[in-house]
Amino acid sequence: MNNDFTIARIEDIDRQMALLLYKPCECDLHLEIKIRVFGGGEHYVRQCNNCGRQKGGALKAIDALDELKGLPARIFDPAIEDGYDIESQIRSKKLSLLSHEKFQLLYGETESIYSEQDKKYREAYQILSEHIDTFIQTFDMDKALFALYQQEIRIKKEKRESSEEYLSLFSSEAELKEWMFNLLKYDFHIYQEVTGTHITENLKVRIDYVLYPKAHLVKLGFEPAPFGIEVKFLNQEKDFAHKASRSIWQSISYNDCEFSINDKKFSLKFCLLFSNLSFSNEMDILKLNSDHVDEKYMKWVGILNVANHAKVGVLKVIGKRERVKGWSMSFAGGVYFNCRIDRNERIYKLSNANTINKVRVGNF
Repeated sequence: MNNDFTIARIEDIDRQMALLLYKPCECDLHLEIKIRVFGGGEHYVRQCNNCGRQKGGALKAIDALDELKGLPARIFDPAIEDGYDIESQIRSKKLSLLSHEKFQLLYGETESIYSEQDKKYREAYQILSEHIDTFIQTFDMDKALFALYQQEIRIKKEKRESSEEYLSLFSSEAELKEWMFNLLKYDFHIYQEVTGTHITENLKVRIDYVLYPKAHLVKLGFEPAPFGIEVKFLNQEKDFAHKASRSIWQSISYNDCEFSINDKKFSLKFCLLFSNLSFSNEMDILKLNSDHVDEKYMKWVGILNVANHAKVGVLKVIGKRERVKGWSMSFAGGVYFNCRIDRNERIYKLSNANTINKVRVGNF
């Protein structure tokens, strides 16, 4: 077996394995209210029509019926989960066979293409370990950890600077606003720089955008009520936690305000934050700038979990800036509404209306 064939086969195996690797089910996109019998009675629950699992506990009958809007609830189907589990087992067996074949190609009777490189890596790793041990003996463990942390920062910086993948898509809020406006103008009436008053503090406020769904979204279940969007550019390197927390709190405060458009006063149903972190590759930059000393990514996740309970969600973008595949409005309880864009066709889905209607006060 020649080397070219071996390399080509290994690359083909890697592609197949990437497709077979387990990916968590995006249950929030496939939920349906169904009737499930347990505990001696019938209960309304949410079942994922993809993996078949129940999401969350039993729903209050009045909430479930309100969300069903007169439609009958189907019976919970355990066969969906059985089928999903069987597919997972088949996928696991295929992965195992491919992994075994790859191992044989690399380390079996055929001379390993990467054996020399692997040998050098193990030797270098051993030398590095010995140097670290010497460093600890000469100084102490804390200084060794600090030195390794400094080297981690240096390597991440070099990786970021040498790869276009980690270049920021946006550089300002103005860019983000223009881009977002063009994305949403087909589906919403958009009002910019809307003024209002904080009800408790009686302070004047100004929100970036107030949106109202157009008729085609209302027909599909989108709440016919105004909601807000605050736009922020969050630098993933400098002063991240400070600005991120202030941005979230600013969005939370708008839910306690009264706004006015054309002399008509109203409150927001909910508020969304749209930022450069709404894009997955921008989020990757945040992860790259996170470490055990300043875990920016985990701080962001924690901030969002709290904000989501205050009816502040995130407008997420599916795809890339230059090639958008859709958007979603995400909260603590899951996805409220999403849009998938396929060849200029827009496909909409109301996933979980409870995310914006549930009252989260006291011990909820």
